[in-house]
Amino acid sequence: MATMLCFITTDADISPADLQSCLASAVERSLNSLSVDGDMSTNDCVIMLANGKSGCQQIKPDTPAYEQFEKALTQVCTELAKQIAHDGEGATKYVEVHAINAESYADAKAVAMKIANSPLVKTAIFGQDPNWGRVLCAAGGSGAHVDPAKTTLHFGDVKIVEKGEPVKLDAQIARKPMLEKELIIAVDLGLGDKSATAFTCDFSYDYVKINAEYHT
Repeated sequence: MATMLCFITTDADISPADLQSCLASAVERSLNSLSVDGDMSTNDCVIMLANGKSGCQQIKPDTPAYEQFEKALTQVCTELAKQIAHDGEGATKYVEVHAINAESYADAKAVAMKIANSPLVKTAIFGQDPNWGRVLCAAGGSGAHVDPAKTTLHFGDVKIVEKGEPVKLDAQIARKPMLEKELIIAVDLGLGDKSATAFTCDFSYDYVKINAEYHT
């Protein structure tokens, strides 16, 4: 969670066990899908408190109210994750990595997080270099099932690789998405129907400077 203490409160009437279940589900696809530099703090945590003062009927599993509550909580946690990535140390670009059409959610998340954590990918993004080799190398090293011949890669709305083969593009067209302040990297694994998203940022000179000058 990038060295973060997160406190969320609600006046909903929901049992501790059900609240924990909702929170775990929300955090899995948001704050636990966040990476600034791949490291974590010993005190990273998310704490949620519910006082039940809303006056509404108790929220219980397998009801529309439960689904709505879980969806809203996921939106809150996702927005927090995005804000943390935007505010990464020395960051100049916000990045989302979408791994789609994987065999399983676990595979999709492994690919997305491996790319998001790769220093070579993050420095290429800072350098505005559409280096597809670094991205696919990270995906292949994730431990997930990846078939290069079925893998397609987009930077923004520009297709860079199609089914394992680089797309012939003008260099300026390929580089254009890399110039934006926000970048979406989409890796289509072509193996299933599961997906995951990781939230991250680039590595800049300032990241090294900030952390090199930090003394305890």
